[in-house]
Amino acid sequence: MTERTEEQKIFHEPIKVVFGGKEFEIEPLVIKESRIWRAKVWEVMVELPKTTKVSSTEPDKFEAALNSMLVSTPDTVINLFFAYAKNLNREEIEGIATETEMAIAWQKVAELAFPLLPGLVKTIAMAAPPKTKPQ
Repeated sequence: MTERTEEQKIFHEPIKVVFGGKEFEIEPLVIKESRIWRAKVWEVMVELPKTTKVSSTEPDKFEAALNSMLVSTPDTVINLFFAYAKNLNREEIEGIATETEMAIAWQKVAELAFPLLPGLVKTIAMAAPPKTKPQ
């Protein structure tokens, strides 16, 4: 995967994704729109741990968790993708794209939508007290 240059980021150049062998461009959202979109992503993220920690042997609970992991969550992620990539024709893309292509495109959108995250992680690491070796 080609990393975007600083110039591409600064000048709001679109990212390129491929579906069905055809290239599409996705424009970065402005801060106001991106904030709303990230809140939707958060709503999905906080629910994920609930579906991955099924300790019940009750068929209904297991079936609901499995359905969430295999059906609902991927569809929700696809919905989020198209909520970000508003300029793309969803009907066309769903007719030609594979889920692997969608996963790659999702990763690119996530990198575009969360540009402050790497810097935040570095800041937290710098602010953390140094680890001392046990003696």
